[in-house]
Amino acid sequence: MFHNTLDLMRATEAAAIAASQWVGTGDKLSADKAATDAMRDRLNRIEFAAKIMIGEGKKDASSGLFNGDAVGKFAGQKGVPHYEIAVDPIDGTRPTVTSGPEALSVLALAEENALFATEEFYMHKIAYGPDIANKIELNLNDPIERNTQLISAVTGKAYSKIVVCILDRPRHEKIIAEFRKLGVRIKLIQDCDVSGAIATCLPDSGIDLLYGIGGAPEGVISACAMKCLGGGFKGQLVKGDGSVVDAKIYSINDLVRGHCVFAATGITNGSLLKGVRYTSRGPVTHSVVMRSESGTVRWVSTYHGN
Repeated sequence: MFHNTLDLMRATEAAAIAASQWVGTGDKLSADKAATDAMRDRLNRIEFAAKIMIGEGKKDASSGLFNGDAVGKFAGQKGVPHYEIAVDPIDGTRPTVTSGPEALSVLALAEENALFATEEFYMHKIAYGPDIANKIELNLNDPIERNTQLISAVTGKAYSKIVVCILDRPRHEKIIAEFRKLGVRIKLIQDCDVSGAIATCLPDSGIDLLYGIGGAPEGVISACAMKCLGGGFKGQLVKGDGSVVDAKIYSINDLVRGHCVFAATGITNGSLLKGVRYTSRGPVTHSVVMRSESGTVRWVSTYHGN
């Protein structure tokens, strides 16, 4: 498995720094282009050969890192290990350009023929931490009340103490109403459900469950992060209105086979990572990099020169 994980982190750092130049400007296209160009440039310096398996470029009319793009210093060469990448130079373009919270630059890497790829835009997701995953398996097909019962039984929490993270979208009004009818607390987020999924694995986050429809690319990236953290994740391909595209419920191992690496750098301040901060000596970034093979999770603060 790929071991130069700091090289991958440098790619998310580069994208985050580039995106940070556009915080608060309202210019989504320029922010996305800057982050994408910076990430591509850094990926092309890494001594490996990789292919982008899933990204958001076409949906967002961005400047690249499309499905099938080859990256890496050894791209196109034979006789070298080849890898696959799921990438999002900006997970949260809107909070980036409106100075909102939780925007990240993220990518995940796995070995050849390991990452799930789809042209669909949306995925219905359920994510939960290792405290739950080590004891039970939650399912998207089960009613909300059933999953709430299971979470309560495993965690020992009353329904009123369970917190579910959901994207604040009109399509989730019915889901939110069902959880609230049970007495469950809701944390609404505007964007960036990758960080919401990861939060379920962090003991101090207070989040027990991520639920609802978000981006399919982010679903693959989230699955990689959850594999590194020992959490649970299921996804189903849907349309934006929730209608089912594919009846299959995909598990973590369906979305990423074998071991993987996950890296993220904060663009704006969030509950997972601090955003890029500027000092007289240059920008400071906050990142996390994980490996499923070793189970290591590194939180890194980096001071970059001018």
